[in-house]
Amino acid sequence: MRGEIINEYQRLNSEDQRAFRRWLWANAVVGAILLTGLIALASKNPDAESGATAQNATVSGATAQNGTVSGATAQNATVRTQVKLP
Repeated sequence: MRGEIINEYQRLNSEDQRAFRRWLWANAVVGAILLTGLIALASKNPDAESGATAQNATVSGATAQNGTVSGATAQNATVRTQVKLP
């Protein structure tokens, strides 16, 4: 298989070889960029907190009125709000 691909490449004229090399180079660059992004996402610290979110915090009715958040939980969030109607 490897020999067949090399022979096919060698049979191309110089213009087609140049176009193939550019195509191969462009694909290598795109692949490297995607791999770098994938590694960056995989190495991101999963325990890092990015502020108070509904997934990571428990909000009780008493604290929801004054805007504070208490009782952070890992995965299971409970959100209780109180609405004052006019």
